[in-house]
Amino acid sequence: MTGAAVYKLRAENSARLPMINGRLMHAAFFKILHEVSPELEQFVHDQLNLKPFTVSFLDPIAELPSEAGRWEVRRGDQFYWRVTGLNEEILNAAFSVPVGYELQAGALILSVEDVDARIVDLISDVREMSAAAELELKFVTPVSFRIDEFDAPYPRAELIFSSLADKWIQAQMPAAVDRKLIRELAAQVRLTEWQGRSKKFYLSHDRGALGFWGNFRYSLSALDSDLRKVFMLLAKFAEYAGVGRLCGQGFGQTRVKFS
Repeated sequence: MTGAAVYKLRAENSARLPMINGRLMHAAFFKILHEVSPELEQFVHDQLNLKPFTVSFLDPIAELPSEAGRWEVRRGDQFYWRVTGLNEEILNAAFSVPVGYELQAGALILSVEDVDARIVDLISDVREMSAAAELELKFVTPVSFRIDEFDAPYPRAELIFSSLADKWIQAQMPAAVDRKLIRELAAQVRLTEWQGRSKKFYLSHDRGALGFWGNFRYSLSALDSDLRKVFMLLAKFAEYAGVGRLCGQGFGQTRVKFS
């Protein structure tokens, strides 16, 4: 079961807010999980290396004044916040948040004004599509891979799709995926066009991650139509699972287009 909840939030006070606020929103969602089910919250926190959800950074609806990587939020400012879930329990918790619910991001208190909740059937959706010749991955927030002890800001198809295969397997999605085979086939998926940047982002004053973001177009033309559909499925999955690490803290947010 896969889906997303997009919340419209309103600031109830004035406060300074880091633009890279994924850790704060990660904590906010764990508070939601705890209130729904302390047992679920503890299990997800303590037992699962790969979290079965993603949270986005807060996305201001209107431009906010900023200084030194922080927004100056005023009472009444509005934001969108997107949470995805990869199983029924997480989605039930995300969908249960009522209008008027208050959550906290650092010193900022936010109230829920609206919730748009959606469940998707990725396999059915991709089955109905034609096999694409190309796919474009738009990385809305930084993507970070870890190779040995180093961050790897490389938009290589092998890294992207083996990451997605790992997430698919660990989320126990309803179709078999062979990670080793996906990595081997991804070597035939060519990066043909891109616009992007890389930078080190700090989640706190002493903890950072090197990541890349932007628009990256990949050719699937070396694969047959059935294999193209597999890569299309994983690409669509990226919109809910995120790409790379730290997706539970706002990294790896992805949008996909096919052509």
